[in-house]
Amino acid sequence: MGTRPEILHVSTNFSATGASGTTPGGGLLARQTVPRIQSGLTRDYIAKQSPTTNTLNLVKMLPGAIVANSDPLGISDRTTLSVRGLDQTEIGLVFEGMPAGDPIYNLADTSEWVDSENIGRVDLAQGTNDIAAPVYNAVGGTLTETLRDPSHHFGGTLGLSGGNHSTNKDFIRFDTGDIGRTGVRAFASFSYTQNNNWRGPGGNSRFHVDAKLVKDWGRHGRSSAVFTWNQVNVDPLTYPTLAQWQEYGKSYNYSGSYTPGTTNYYKLYHYQRTSLMLSLPNHFDVNRALSIDFTPYYQWMSGLVPGGATLSDSSGIYYGDQKATPIDLPYATRTGTSTVASNAYSGTYNTGFNGYLTLHTGINQLRMGYWYSNLTKDSLYYYSLVNNAGQIDHNPLHTAGGDVLAYRNFHMYQQVNGFFIEDTLSLLHDRLHLTAGFKEVLLTRQGTNALPGAQYSWTSNDAQPLPRVAINYAIDKHNQIFISGNTNFHAPSSDVPYFDSFSVTTGALSSKGSNSLKDEYSISEEIGYRYSGLFNFSLGLFNYNFTNRQISTTEYLYGAPTSVYINAGGQTSRGIEAEFGLRPWHHFSPYISGQYLHATIDNNLKVGNDYLPTAGKEAVMSPKFSGAIGISYDNGHFFGNMSFNYVDSQYATFMNDQSIPARKTADITLGYRLKGNNYIKKPEMQVNLINVGDSNYLSGIYTVRPNAKTTTGVNGTQIAGASPAYYLGGGFAVVATFTSGF
Repeated sequence: MGTRPEILHVSTNFSATGASGTTPGGGLLARQTVPRIQSGLTRDYIAKQSPTTNTLNLVKMLPGAIVANSDPLGISDRTTLSVRGLDQTEIGLVFEGMPAGDPIYNLADTSEWVDSENIGRVDLAQGTNDIAAPVYNAVGGTLTETLRDPSHHFGGTLGLSGGNHSTNKDFIRFDTGDIGRTGVRAFASFSYTQNNNWRGPGGNSRFHVDAKLVKDWGRHGRSSAVFTWNQVNVDPLTYPTLAQWQEYGKSYNYSGSYTPGTTNYYKLYHYQRTSLMLSLPNHFDVNRALSIDFTPYYQWMSGLVPGGATLSDSSGIYYGDQKATPIDLPYATRTGTSTVASNAYSGTYNTGFNGYLTLHTGINQLRMGYWYSNLTKDSLYYYSLVNNAGQIDHNPLHTAGGDVLAYRNFHMYQQVNGFFIEDTLSLLHDRLHLTAGFKEVLLTRQGTNALPGAQYSWTSNDAQPLPRVAINYAIDKHNQIFISGNTNFHAPSSDVPYFDSFSVTTGALSSKGSNSLKDEYSISEEIGYRYSGLFNFSLGLFNYNFTNRQISTTEYLYGAPTSVYINAGGQTSRGIEAEFGLRPWHHFSPYISGQYLHATIDNNLKVGNDYLPTAGKEAVMSPKFSGAIGISYDNGHFFGNMSFNYVDSQYATFMNDQSIPARKTADITLGYRLKGNNYIKKPEMQVNLINVGDSNYLSGIYTVRPNAKTTTGVNGTQIAGASPAYYLGGGFAVVATFTSGF
């Protein structure tokens, strides 16, 4: 039926990187049949990008996708995505059938998922998701990624990359091929990547392992086992305000040397993070009428994100609401101030199961499914000493009473139960599909807070009904129209608002935790048209209505980055988007995409005991116009592509009193495939030029503010402004790669 996901089988006979040279738009406009606005990209595009890139960077050409990066190479997770003005915390993330990214903060962290050499396909549903997707935050759509399948032939792939900023990546993959007549095949790969920061001191390194095993059960189904492991070591970059960028440009950075009593030394911010994902997707045809799909999964993440802070015994240090002094601070300056590392440690364990049954009876298809997730998260934010050479002693400081000097000590538990039923009726010889579905998500969160003076435990229970309808009509084999109505919700993307917190210098309660935070809820409508043939074309119109619109932003609290939750009330968003891609014509494949977005705030924003007059103003992070143009060439030997992105200006405050300028960037790829032999198969050389012209631009908003200038509130209060912080777009980078099969 038309609602079934399309499966794309990619042949790797064309090149060692998996490009097939068949997808319209050079791999940017894979054919879609689902009754929702959705875009996809294949190996034809992915293989021509820098091997250092990550998934978020890959989707920047798609309509409605606004990618803000501060790392041109994509090695670290200094990249964020917004779709139709909705940030990445509002986008469902699905990797090989399991929820991906940080399950509480909903941060993508896509450089941890998979090496780009192993990505099979990426789909971005800009407005909604498949009803069976294991996500509870997809008001802004869903990003879905799958690995390439293991080859049927024994062999492997070697990739060696190098570039400016002392960049290098070493990648190797082994394929078992078909193992006898077992129906089993597998691959495993390893990579090591490192680079120096393109601005400022420090650098990054990344170790990564991918593996996938497939068991084919003939005509009855297949099973897979997917494993990824990742470790990154990162020296972060600064996030300037508009004034700092205008004054210093690319030179606004952390210091490369340490001065006692200061907090701007880059090594104070160096962090390490390790993650593991394991999923077991299965599909079985029980008989001609009944099939079953299910995916057990496991996810583990652990990391320490430090920052710089200062403490002083004389001015007071508190542990919760209790005085912690005297504390031994042997490296204090003459004024009694000591630089310390503010260590934000967290460890997350997430296990779950997602599955559904599909029953075909005549002209009817019925799907029923269940999703269960069980998560445990521990967070300990503590201080440790920094000596006069700037070296961090990661052993925690202790209070006078012998406790670890912590400013957060949380334990959080989350349980999700999701149930859905969906029915599709096929009429007019399977050309007209009428679909109605309903999903209920039960979300339970509870936690404990070990800080003195804090409420020790809390529990939050939530249930959200999510109905949806869709009509999909195939006019003929080339033309399709559809209309859909969907509901989605987004639980708060942070654990911080649930817990009491205290001032480290006074012991006063700085924020009161709440177990009654409101979910964002959206009602959306889409209508679209698609054509597929010599070229692929899609056009879609969309409309959203939001209640309790959530804005997730980041601030530094006591030296550590902290996610902040803002309830912005109601919002209305509507717009139009389109994309066009031509199949290879004389080896050329052009691609064009664009979006117009009109997003407005429906109410005044509460700040303290007053309201900012924000009703009717434009929503933050919502550029009116965005678009991309690309052209790909591949004759089997010479290949390459050129791409150009435009993103209109966008507001960083609810009062629309500060914005970042519009930006234009361009990338180029050039490559040539060589003749191989029995030992070196399908060798090729590729050069990626990223941000050609070295454009100096702000790529996105790191910290959203209510207002940048002092503003008189609705009730007459003078509400002080604060400067937003921004992502400074990555500079020029060049990466040369040699890839060969063996």
